[in-house]
Amino acid sequence: MKKKVLSILLALTMTCSLVACAGSSNATTADENGKTAAEGEKYTLKVGTVLTETDPVFLALEGFKATVEEKTEGNVTVELYSGAQLGSDEDVLEQAKVGAGVGIITDPGRMSNYISDFGILGGPYLADDYEGALELMETSVYKDLADQFSESGFKILSFNYYQGSRNLYTKSPVATPEDLKGLRIRSSGSDVVTKSLEAMGANTTVLPWSEAYQGLQQKVIEGVEVHNSAAVGSSIYEVTEYVSLTGHFQLLTGLVISDSWFQKLPDQYRTILIEASYEAGKNASNEVIGKDEEFLQKCIDGGVEVVEIDKDAFKEAAESAYDVLGYRELKDKIDKELGR
Repeated sequence: MKKKVLSILLALTMTCSLVACAGSSNATTADENGKTAAEGEKYTLKVGTVLTETDPVFLALEGFKATVEEKTEGNVTVELYSGAQLGSDEDVLEQAKVGAGVGIITDPGRMSNYISDFGILGGPYLADDYEGALELMETSVYKDLADQFSESGFKILSFNYYQGSRNLYTKSPVATPEDLKGLRIRSSGSDVVTKSLEAMGANTTVLPWSEAYQGLQQKVIEGVEVHNSAAVGSSIYEVTEYVSLTGHFQLLTGLVISDSWFQKLPDQYRTILIEASYEAGKNASNEVIGKDEEFLQKCIDGGVEVVEIDKDAFKEAAESAYDVLGYRELKDKIDKELGR
């Protein structure tokens, strides 16, 4: 009888062990780094931008959302917020820094608040076009700086969202740096933008982009520096009279999210987000490039006049910004690496 009871107890013990093991296997999945995530666990990423829902970058983000949700079988949900509805770049970045599941399309100038040297990637005339801007992302300067952001709590999914060349939209014609003397031009507040505009001859006034239109109406400022698609999206051509195609910045932006939130994802989900972001960046950039002439024409049709400029004079004037910003050594390193 005792033998029979012992046999039953042994069988029950083995069965329970097998069930426990099976349950454990189904409950978690392990990635190649040994991290685990509960099977079927849901994640939500809220992505913001100051751009409107008609902007090519926002439209590309809709593709990012669709790809991520499809490839993760709905386990990662992406919520999109246009027009700064999620908050300003700085607000969202601070949320991401402390681990919230949020991200923002932002520029090197904003990110330089966390790693100062990163601001050089938005420097004046560092690149002449989209292809040149992409080359910057292949330099050791970019890669070394991007790797440092995890220490500040951030993860750059990709930095290939091209928004176009930044030009001067003003109330009076600007053909040379001398014509900028005394003009109040809106700056985003980043040191790179402010010092670059000042090197080119302008006075600067810091305003949120959402207040630029009203600022021009009320003559708080006399011009803005902006890419053509945003000039259309914000109807900035209604309150300016001239556009100078200076192309002083090639606006390459990135999708930046919380690193601690990112690291909680299963490995396959992290890969999906990185690949989907890069693809969305390519799509946005191609759309911007393809429609840039159309955007410019809409501004012309809206009443602005294109000013013939001395671009070499603007380049020469802007070069001093690298010295003022303390970027001369990095600038020389980039130029050498790109064979300039």
